[in-house]
Amino acid sequence: MNVRVLGDNLEAWTLAGALAFTGCAVSMEQPTLPEADSDIAEPDLLQLLEQQHLAGRLQLGAGEEAADLLLVTRRLPSMDELQAAIQGFVAKVKKQPESRPLIALVQSVALGTTDGLQAWLNEQGAGHVRVLFWPAFIQSGRALESVTRPERILLGTRDKQVVSTMRRVLSPFNRSRDTLMVMPPLEAELSKLAINGMLATRVSYMNELARLASDKGIDIEQVRQGMGTDSRIGFQYLYPGCGFGGEAFLGTLEQLNRELGDLNEPGLLSSVFAINEQQKDLLFQKFWRYFKAEISGRRVALWGCSFKPSTSVVEGSPALVLIEALLAHNVEVHVYDPMALPALKRRLGNRPGLVCVDSAAAAAEGADALMLVTEWKEFWNRDMAAIQSSMQTPLLLDGRNVFDPGLMAELGWVYSGIGRGVSI
Repeated sequence: MNVRVLGDNLEAWTLAGALAFTGCAVSMEQPTLPEADSDIAEPDLLQLLEQQHLAGRLQLGAGEEAADLLLVTRRLPSMDELQAAIQGFVAKVKKQPESRPLIALVQSVALGTTDGLQAWLNEQGAGHVRVLFWPAFIQSGRALESVTRPERILLGTRDKQVVSTMRRVLSPFNRSRDTLMVMPPLEAELSKLAINGMLATRVSYMNELARLASDKGIDIEQVRQGMGTDSRIGFQYLYPGCGFGGEAFLGTLEQLNRELGDLNEPGLLSSVFAINEQQKDLLFQKFWRYFKAEISGRRVALWGCSFKPSTSVVEGSPALVLIEALLAHNVEVHVYDPMALPALKRRLGNRPGLVCVDSAAAAAEGADALMLVTEWKEFWNRDMAAIQSSMQTPLLLDGRNVFDPGLMAELGWVYSGIGRGVSI
């Protein structure tokens, strides 16, 4: 099958690499492969893309051309932008009325977009082109695995021929058990929005409980363990923290919030957003209170700036809010992250007071506080006694509840997590 991919994001490159690996001829408009320090620098994905390009199955720098399947991975908020993006493709396939090309919308869209685009194609005399909604549940940090070993494959279409074609294309990723679900486009569009909304709600609920636990001297970790044992609840997305992020995740939530806003009354998701924004400021508030507002000229070590481990993406990361607040109060910030420092530099530039370092230990040296923002595995078993000995003040603000409060207290830290340790 000939596949054309519109986009230059994680979804675009992951789907391009995965489909090329199965034998599809994939074309992209980008002239070069992603750089090793780009926002999609996941090692297994970059290696696969290079292999497929060398094998000739992934063509770069391709111009407008017809294909059997067009994947629209760009985030296009309006119908006008969507129509403009596919105009060249439609012009090509209109000359081939005997063909049955497909257009798959990969990103979260406004409800009714799939049917609306199909109606527009019909009006353009291109009704033989079929539109479907195929949301890519791609997770940063494990993008390739998200596609090749999916929890579910969701197709929004009423066309049995479309289902048959997509089932054949996706069969390499749907072999051990049938994960494919088919439903009308509207239901599929809302399902995608609803999944992210539920995940965000669980996290924000735990953050609310963590605030209560902190106020009452309760260890939220034990509460989390107790909740998770209930089979109706489970353990996933029950971790309190200093805020969730990610451009795609937040974009989906914003879309859902807009849809719910049409009901003309505040809803649950509005509270979820508000709680998340509060959490992004939590570590700064603790730092401010601990030093009784005398923070100008101090130094902070910040461990992790990507929005989640195993990715170099910083968009939507709580670290951005935290860094901006610290710099605005004349606090020197020394940041270490295993992958995301190039992205952070592109995002913030050469800001006075922002220092990117090449190790966790270097970040902590001489610091008045250590803030853990992203729970990279390399932070979990550090020699925290040695880290503390290099600092000015033994203040540890754990935004992901990585460390044990009792052990940190034994080592002489002033430890405060999210609903754990000392309440600051």
